[in-house]
Amino acid sequence: PVWTADATDATSQPLRLTPRASRRMATRAAAVGYCTSPTPLAKLLSSFAARRKIYKGDGSPVHSTYKALITPDWMQGRTTYGGLSAALCLEGARRTLSDEGTLDLPPLRSALLNFVDAAGGAVEIDASIVRRGQAMSTVTSSVFSEGKEGRACATSGTFVFGAPRLQSKVEATRLMTPPPATLPPPAECESIFAASFEPPGPTVLFPPTFTQHTTSLLASGPGLATAASSGDLYVWVRWKGADAGGGVGEDVSPDVSLLALADVIPPASYALFDSVAPVSSMTWQINFLDPQPVSFEGGYWLIRTRAEHARHGYSSQDMELWGAGGIAAVSRQSVAIYA
Repeated sequence: PVWTADATDATSQPLRLTPRASRRMATRAAAVGYCTSPTPLAKLLSSFAARRKIYKGDGSPVHSTYKALITPDWMQGRTTYGGLSAALCLEGARRTLSDEGTLDLPPLRSALLNFVDAAGGAVEIDASIVRRGQAMSTVTSSVFSEGKEGRACATSGTFVFGAPRLQSKVEATRLMTPPPATLPPPAECESIFAASFEPPGPTVLFPPTFTQHTTSLLASGPGLATAASSGDLYVWVRWKGADAGGGVGEDVSPDVSLLALADVIPPASYALFDSVAPVSSMTWQINFLDPQPVSFEGGYWLIRTRAEHARHGYSSQDMELWGAGGIAAVSRQSVAIYA
């Protein structure tokens, strides 16, 4: 099989393809660097370098511009996937707000992303502090890439960091229905990309190239592109090479890692498709509910994603991210679909 797990990831299953489909996929994969010289997330983020910094009169930072390199193994077609774009925005926001780590940061509470255009190769990240308060701070951050008309915004994000407000008397942490206790563990699940179809068209590579960095196992719900009548899926996800707690390196902030991981699976509406087709995230709003979330055993997290509506080429979905300590994040996403 072309798409397989690494040797240390025994629970990930290979993609089942007919011999002809395997040959076609191998040809396209070689053209885009699929499964060749992968760059781990920690190494990709280490390419961050400050190009410009602006400070206020009191010496506090207000704006930063960074450069980074998105390597071919993080792409899906002509762009990287939304989770990595969001993570790059967050990395720029964190570095600016903390003045390159010299100031303590409160936990990330919420993020709003708008995916505007393609991003890949050499990119720049512009981050600006909108407000720094005693409890909450807001930072905008955008990824810029070179397009046909020059430097263009590919992804824009707004991030809100907030310190605990311990004086609050309101506490309700068990309002959401937890995942079914009957869900099979990762070791008993197959890859969400396991299928016997032949990818159509010369430009469609499925699974997307970036998925070589992650393991995504379907625990419950219909498969992708199965013409299902509804889309409600539970999927185990993890970074390949992650430690037992899900970490991917001491220099990678857990919220950056988790934000990138929370967007690695296709939208829930993909279960409604009757064949493989392109999709493109438009907006994504995610709230982090636990400032110190803990993964399940083996570094796994559990995503529930539900298709709420799909019509006229657009879909809306609701998502939950669960860890060993309970609900870690909730989000909503709007997606353009080309099926």
